Amino acid sequence: MQKRVWFTAIFIALAIIAILFLNHEPSYNQDGLSQNEEANYDRSLIQNSPQQKDNEEDCQVKFSEYLIDPKYVQKIGQVGVVHGGGKSIVERSYISIKEEFYEQQIPLYSPTDMTLFMGAHYKIPGSPDNTLSDYVIKFDAGCGVEILLGHVKGVVDSIGSQLTQLKADSREDMLSPVDFKAGELIGYYIQQREQGAVAGFDFVVRDLSVVNQFINQERYSDDRARNLINGVCPYDYYTDEKKEAYYNLLGGAGGRIFEVKDCGSASRDKAGAISGMWFLNKEITGTIYEDYKEGDYGSPLSIMGDEEAVSIGNIGLTSPIYRIYTDNPTYKLPSQVTDEKCYQFSSSGGYAYFKLIDASTMDVYYSSSGNCPEAIPQGGKRYYK
Repeated sequence: MQKRVWFTAIFIALAIIAILFLNHEPSYNQDGLSQNEEANYDRSLIQNSPQQKDNEEDCQVKFSEYLIDPKYVQKIGQVGVVHGGGKSIVERSYISIKEEFYEQQIPLYSPTDMTLFMGAHYKIPGSPDNTLSDYVIKFDAGCGVEILLGHVKGVVDSIGSQLTQLKADSREDMLSPVDFKAGELIGYYIQQREQGAVAGFDFVVRDLSVVNQFINQERYSDDRARNLINGVCPYDYYTDEKKEAYYNLLGGAGGRIFEVKDCGSASRDKAGAISGMWFLNKEITGTIYEDYKEGDYGSPLSIMGDEEAVSIGNIGLTSPIYRIYTDNPTYKLPSQVTDEKCYQFSSSGGYAYFKLIDASTMDVYYSSSGNCPEAIPQGGKRYYK
């Protein structure tokens, strides 16, 4: 009897160790890169996220301190924009620095009480020698809320001492927990002028109590898109005065400050419109980040728009993103296109024609040259939500 008890105890202990080891093992590899940013840590966000909300009935997180003083900020990006690599819509907000503060250390502070639990120090192979390495750091703010900062250029010693190895990718490692109080210095950002330097840093907040809605919800469920399905606007967690200060800085990729103060949404899907992410596979397989191309036609195909431009990602072979600005006669918000629409690429020539079949199906035709025709040509591809 005693031997059986010892055997059972040993078996349970080994099982627990095996589970912990498997959960720590990363399951995603580096993928496509754009000129100024890398997409790899989009995948690492799926790993080792807080799985349970705090067991409090009224559990809320409020940000009481600026992450970055607004005086340094040129503009703040909406969430739900097309990633620089064009292959997906992302839940991060890009923060850009005023040119007068380039090459200076801009301090970053803890917006709330939070605990560091993951991070990485890396430089992507092939990056220009004179560009700085990056940190990606992840914090648990409690109540199922996670804060991630990407492209940070320096960190305080309690973080940096755990990230002494310079890696070739941004997959994060588990770190010894470090508690930060609201307003405490956590690191800094430097905007370099060099060609190939990143054009800002990333502010990501995910909240497990929020489930973003998509036309085909199944495609984003069951860990296929945890980054996107729980992504929220970071500035909505701020107290009123600080929220307003950040909202007044919301703008587009080209730097235009928006008249309508809209933080965007991690889901750009709208029933009966062409906005959002579309896929060549009708069947649901893998995660939404498993991209591929059939000739000119990429999957996923990402479409969104704002006051500055319409962004179309992962179509054609000449540019990761096509932008149709408001001075282009074919500009129209994708969320307002409910039947068919052709966008003319003014910068390089060519066009993309979209024809909605139903809420979950769309035909697409792309041409690298020529002008928009009166009707969609034959020979394109069918996409699905």
